[in-house]
Amino acid sequence: MNYCKLFVLISVPILLVNLYAIVFSLSSLVNITSFLIYIPLMLGFCKRLDLKNYNILAFFSLSAISSVLFFYPDQINFWLSAIFFNMLSYIFLGMEALKYTKVKIGSTYMLTFFFVLIGVNAYFVLEHLHELESHLGGTLEFTVYTIYYLCLFALSLVALIYYMNSYSRKSVYFISLVMALVVSDILRDMALFYLPDASVMVLIAFLHFAAIFLAFQFFITKEKKLRLMNLL
Repeated sequence: MNYCKLFVLISVPILLVNLYAIVFSLSSLVNITSFLIYIPLMLGFCKRLDLKNYNILAFFSLSAISSVLFFYPDQINFWLSAIFFNMLSYIFLGMEALKYTKVKIGSTYMLTFFFVLIGVNAYFVLEHLHELESHLGGTLEFTVYTIYYLCLFALSLVALIYYMNSYSRKSVYFISLVMALVVSDILRDMALFYLPDASVMVLIAFLHFAAIFLAFQFFITKEKKLRLMNLL
């Protein structure tokens, strides 16, 4: 069996324990397993990771810290710290993707499609922030959330541009990773402010695990020569 696949399988029981802890509201166990799930994956992929790359180390370190802090929603300082660490991890992730992103101006049709897509997503981000404003406790929280979602929006743009100009396996891993992060973040807010249901938290845990796995796949995959398609 492939060395990496073995450690991915080892991480599955940790994920199952994490889901069990979420369903039965065992917060301490949730926190422990949220952090432990990084360990077998790191052991499995470390031989293929460039550990001299500070983007890799920063992303996984900050993500691991924020994943633990997010399970203290009643402690506003912990929660805002988790948002901050998550935002920093996205910055390093975006910086890594930008290293492989080359832009070539495409057709008027594709540029129109691209900017319409940006506009639609910007509208949804603003609407989401507007809805959150009434649930947040003050100016500081709203400011942190605003900066956070702007950072996430910028990461989504990087993923879209990278994918449209590359179509490599690495770019597919990256855009899938970003989609998992975006959906899990929206669901997390929904669970916190609108529907604190165990099924939503379980789905978030699945997406979080998928995002971690996709992040490892993204970092270990070699970028082949970009096949620029005149898209953007």
